[in-house]
Amino acid sequence: MRKWKCEVCGYIHEGPEPPDTCPLCGASKDAFVEIIARDEGDPIADNAPRTSAPVPALETSAVPRNWSAPPVAPIDQSGDDIKAGLFALSYGMFVVSSVSDGKYNAQAANTVFQITSEPARLALGINKQNLTHEFISQSGLLAITILGKGNMKDIKRFGFQSGRRGDKFQGLDIRLSPKVQCPIIPDGVSYLECRIRPEMSTDVGTHTLFVADVVGGGPLRSQEPITYAYYRANRAKPEQIVDDVDWNNVVAALNLEYGANRRYQYQIASLENPDLVSMLEGVMRTEGDHVDNLIAHLQRRLAASGTLGQAKGLVTALLHMRLNLEFEEVARATYSQFAKETQDQALKDLFLDQARSEMGHINIFKESVASLEQGESPVKFFCPLCGWEIDYGPTPDIGTSKICPKCGATFSLELVGVDWALKRDE
Repeated sequence: MRKWKCEVCGYIHEGPEPPDTCPLCGASKDAFVEIIARDEGDPIADNAPRTSAPVPALETSAVPRNWSAPPVAPIDQSGDDIKAGLFALSYGMFVVSSVSDGKYNAQAANTVFQITSEPARLALGINKQNLTHEFISQSGLLAITILGKGNMKDIKRFGFQSGRRGDKFQGLDIRLSPKVQCPIIPDGVSYLECRIRPEMSTDVGTHTLFVADVVGGGPLRSQEPITYAYYRANRAKPEQIVDDVDWNNVVAALNLEYGANRRYQYQIASLENPDLVSMLEGVMRTEGDHVDNLIAHLQRRLAASGTLGQAKGLVTALLHMRLNLEFEEVARATYSQFAKETQDQALKDLFLDQARSEMGHINIFKESVASLEQGESPVKFFCPLCGWEIDYGPTPDIGTSKICPKCGATFSLELVGVDWALKRDE
């Protein structure tokens, strides 16, 4: 069986061809190189020294244990999945950079952790095959940028390619840290500057566990740090979506306001106390203002983004359909996760049923978004005089005129702000 190694993270794949993407780091197929064994068909020998020293017996006690519950049989290992266990460990995400002979390199990493606070000292694991490992070993210097939401593009830039094949900093304005003069990512959360302690660093096989003193650092941008779990959950999303922190925060705020508004509507209909109803109506009006303000911001952003396709004059319609699509995708993923976590079979069935329902909603909104973007959705209005439907067809022009089939009034299309509106002809 042929073996392939990812040059980015060191993952080994067995098969006739390398995988399309690395299951560990997401690198493309081009990042894999074939491993040629020294003797074709024979495994590479394990040169690690072996010992014949006896294994000490576990210490036992004659005093019986008082178990809080009866011991149970070990977990069935027939479904053993080491990767599933490893992926459940959550880490931060970082860019580690170093310098050597006036050249710079950096890589994405998730194994960086503090060891002591006095003195400030941390450890990080770096693959020996990586160019960053070579630079760190030569100079003893490195900088760490702690990444936040909005830095997914940096994970891809510094994690999906090898510095041996090209300059990862090409096209970027390089900012050097003040003390060790290693590159940092200016729109990260914060940075740390470090000097390696070689006498404390350890060879751990494929990686070196570098121990380093923190000699400097500081904040860069106020944003929430991301975790490895967040990266895995969002790595397939387009960069312009997942990295747009402002857009995503406004959408999150809008979803909260939507929920609050509907909550108060339900409570007003359920209560008979006039004082409480009056109070809730006032709060609901405020939440409605919040919704209007947030929608207006997103309308302006979408209109200026250049991503409307042929949905001219239908900005608000497209915006709402996109918001609905994203909300339903989050809901489906959330219910699916809840179903995995519960031990109550009835509750599991309930969550799974809701997840299936949300999948149907997702398909509905996907079709609606595609129709609007491609200009296949007709522009329709209800006549303001009689309520009959007036159909202007897909992608009409400003000034297109139609006669109401019911009352005979004539209306032309005009663009008011970012949306179509009716103007009655004289």
